[in-house]
Amino acid sequence: MTEGESVTHSPLYWQNRRMVNLKRLFARTRSDDPSPSLALAVAQLLIEIARADLGIASSEMAAIRAHLKQAYGLNDTQLDGLVAQAQTHVDQAVSLHDTVKALNDSLNADDKARLIGALWHVAYADQRLDPYEEALLRRLADLLHVPHSVFIREKLQKLG
Repeated sequence: MTEGESVTHSPLYWQNRRMVNLKRLFARTRSDDPSPSLALAVAQLLIEIARADLGIASSEMAAIRAHLKQAYGLNDTQLDGLVAQAQTHVDQAVSLHDTVKALNDSLNADDKARLIGALWHVAYADQRLDPYEEALLRRLADLLHVPHSVFIREKLQKLG
């Protein structure tokens, strides 16, 4: 081949290349799944609520840790790892879509109500409800398809 000539491939070559690429696409393993685990998704939302007022108070972090430890039966080492992983995900996330989708796919209505209660608990752990925390909680309740009556019931139980 001389300079300036282009290589032409047969249609069969391109068909085989497409098949190889499709096989690679569909050969993803379970560990490649970008959706977060249930515990990680919950931890991410708890951290998002705590950060909504532009900082995480020690009382908010204590509430997050207590909820995750009780809900998932974690020891301190597992809890430290989960919280660190969740903070990394929150730092890198551009959207709550994957997190909310994982929760919508995994939780029933009662579980979602308990999650909203836990979010209220974290939001008010510092004895102060920031407007940004409440706004984010309202948005999350909507995205999780939690009825407004449940949202208010959980708020009154945690704040009342």
